[in-house]
Amino acid sequence: MTSPGRSGWVSSPNTRGTIDIIWSCVLVLFVCVWTVLHHNVPTKADRYWTIVNRKLRWAMLAICAPEVLTLFAIMQWNAANISVREMKEFGLKSWSKTHAFYANSGGFILEAPDFPKFPINATSIHYLCCNGRIDPPSITRESIWDRSKADRFAKGAALVQTAWLLLQTIARAAQHLDITPLELFTVAFIVPTVATAYFWSDKPQNVEEPTVIKVDWRIEELLQSAGEAAEKPYVDTPLDFVEKPMWDGWSRRRSLLHFGGLKQRPLARIPNDYSPPPPTGKEALFVWTISVLHAMVHLLGWNFSFPSYPELIIWRVSSLILFIVMVVGGAVPVLSTQPWFDFEFSLLWIWYRESREKTWVKRWLFNIVVELAYASYVVARLFIFAEMFSAFRSLPNGAYKDVDWTSYLPHA
Repeated sequence: MTSPGRSGWVSSPNTRGTIDIIWSCVLVLFVCVWTVLHHNVPTKADRYWTIVNRKLRWAMLAICAPEVLTLFAIMQWNAANISVREMKEFGLKSWSKTHAFYANSGGFILEAPDFPKFPINATSIHYLCCNGRIDPPSITRESIWDRSKADRFAKGAALVQTAWLLLQTIARAAQHLDITPLELFTVAFIVPTVATAYFWSDKPQNVEEPTVIKVDWRIEELLQSAGEAAEKPYVDTPLDFVEKPMWDGWSRRRSLLHFGGLKQRPLARIPNDYSPPPPTGKEALFVWTISVLHAMVHLLGWNFSFPSYPELIIWRVSSLILFIVMVVGGAVPVLSTQPWFDFEFSLLWIWYRESREKTWVKRWLFNIVVELAYASYVVARLFIFAEMFSAFRSLPNGAYKDVDWTSYLPHA
């Protein structure tokens, strides 16, 4: 039973109904996720449902932790900029950020006579070009975009839907109309998603066919000519000695080396979460700022009208936890970019960085803080998800009132 001045399910023929609210938010979330995800090139062995499941995992990540997607996007954007600068210094003026994104997403496959084919990223291409092992790739930026299946119509629809939701939310706040928790969550989602879309704007989307670079020299010969740098056994591909130093001490967790179909070595594809090099201080600070803003939007629901007082408290506590985690826990990756930082900690439970000095403080000080922050973030997120949908059983009647757009028209 609903309380006075509140309603459960409301039909929509004559007013803003429950389904209208849910549909507008779900549509924005769907089209934004659909258009913002730019996955790396799959292998020919990947089946349809393998690719679908991979996309669904990343879609869930995009909705549950959109700032994480922004982190990957800005690191890949930085890697693309570095590649363009290096290639232009080498003399290849036609090399663009699109080429670099294409390379770092597994768009170039090296085929040598003595080794299985494997992807080479922009760093490896620069190395091989500088050492006369391959000619600079001749593929044009236009040809790469022809291989891309970026849907401009879908991106336009996402922009229109997002702008309309933002406009409606601002107008509702200005006219003191109730805003639902789901709408507030969607507005918060838009903040990091717009940043992600910007940093991936030059990255080809849904490319299925890579460019194969055939060579007549042997991988064994390449490793021998590299000398001491290539003596260690490789983890992912024979060109680890070129690519891994860019990671500056970061390593993928061993338990995840074969996760998501990464069973064979050398790798047949570049995983979506490979983003060398690690973020710079400016990039980490930007992501930190975006993450804090994303969390702050949830705090705008501090005085929302929930079905019960305990639910209001749950929203307040969960929103506050998100904000504190982003402020405190998010500062650690920023600090890690400084030369003096020599503490071990994990990033997103995927990557970890060991300290050079093996002391208890170096090992656990920041590691404990970050691990607790991640765990708290997940719990708070789950409560917010539950609150978003449980609130629909009893919303204030003001949530179903439409914006009076005529009030913004000039009157004679």
